[in-house]
Amino acid sequence: MNILGKKNKGFTIVETVVAIGIFGIGVLAIVGFYALSAQAVRNSRQVTTATFLAQGVLEETIAEPYDTLTTGTGTKQAISTDPTNAAYPYQKKVDITLIDQNLAVSGTDVGLKKIDAYIYWQGQNGEKQVQISTVVTQR
Repeated sequence: MNILGKKNKGFTIVETVVAIGIFGIGVLAIVGFYALSAQAVRNSRQVTTATFLAQGVLEETIAEPYDTLTTGTGTKQAISTDPTNAAYPYQKKVDITLIDQNLAVSGTDVGLKKIDAYIYWQGQNGEKQVQISTVVTQR
């Protein structure tokens, strides 16, 4: 018996339909959140990979002797031509600029060069890029 003195006979069909509807809305919200979080994880993985690749390109470049670092704007190049390589979707570009002691672009070589390493890839909404820069000095 309930507090009004009437016998409970179970759930009505309306109560059941409302409960199923509320449960369904909750499940749809969880599924939507899962899809959104999966995309965020995929984007984070791509940025992390691109950052590591940029660091590697930068290290390769600064390992070269100062005098062989030709100033200018580089061109995009595939990092790998092997489709099974994890770096296959990424392209690289290296720009080298003469700079002065104030890190401003300079027309003369005072013993400082700025190296910009770029990594490009196709994301869900178009081309994405990561840039890492450093300065090298004449030894």
